[in-house]
Amino acid sequence: LELLFKTGEFATFTYREMPFPLAPLLWASLTASGRKAASAKERAHGDGMEVSFDSPEAFEEVAWLTYLRNAYVGEKRLSPLQPDAVTAEFRDAFKTLVRKICAAQAPDGGTRRYLSKNNANISRIDALRAIFPDATILICLRDPASHVRSLMTQHQRFLSLHQSDAFAQSYMEWIGHYDFGANFRPIDFAGRGFSSAEAGDVNFWLRYWIDAYSYAARRIDEKAGFIAYERMLSDPADALSRIANLAGLGDKAAFIANSAAIRAPTTPDAPLEGADANLLAEAQSVYSMLASV
Repeated sequence: LELLFKTGEFATFTYREMPFPLAPLLWASLTASGRKAASAKERAHGDGMEVSFDSPEAFEEVAWLTYLRNAYVGEKRLSPLQPDAVTAEFRDAFKTLVRKICAAQAPDGGTRRYLSKNNANISRIDALRAIFPDATILICLRDPASHVRSLMTQHQRFLSLHQSDAFAQSYMEWIGHYDFGANFRPIDFAGRGFSSAEAGDVNFWLRYWIDAYSYAARRIDEKAGFIAYERMLSDPADALSRIANLAGLGDKAAFIANSAAIRAPTTPDAPLEGADANLLAEAQSVYSMLASV
């Protein structure tokens, strides 16, 4: 996401749009004279990734919640969002918001494409296609054992944060961060009736991983593709070349030259204890299939 954003070909939500993500032009004009620079700091995930005011983030979720909350947010779980749930009001408002973000970040009058990084997008690919039929969709893929281990670590980390900081919990719920912690609401891709009560079980996360990527796999076409994290680490130039081609970047060579910036997370791998062998094998099978697409 950061590498794509740094090409200058895209506009997206950053921390500078907060706390008014739905009014980017107004907020940009009000804060133009007092904008501050700030050094990057490690984000709350504790994974070594650093963020600053200009770092891209998924604040667009506020728009989805404002207009369509009842269509996908339940008390215990989230539902995949289908095209028929997208109202004309939301479609028009979201397109207008995207145009405003692009205009706010292209004061020279240049053209920008909108770049969206949002974990929930994997559950609304069909809806996104209905709104933006020409969109290119890149789905990040990671070895399921490593991914599940990371998800469980983050869930526990944010549970602790939310227990000690009520504001952090309220803020993250407001921006639609249902991925981890006390706000966790799983996306029920396969209609299993999942709830956060199961989040202490490694096999819940394995099944969740399988359901999510199986759901996405059924929606792949020539304008959508999977990008395997392990491939990014083993051959970053090749992985970035694939991204550049899928995204139709103007300066592919400059983008591919960023391969030296690709690095592994700071959290070391550990055994995935308690995993059901059959579930793990199924997840690995799904991963192998998608990593070769």
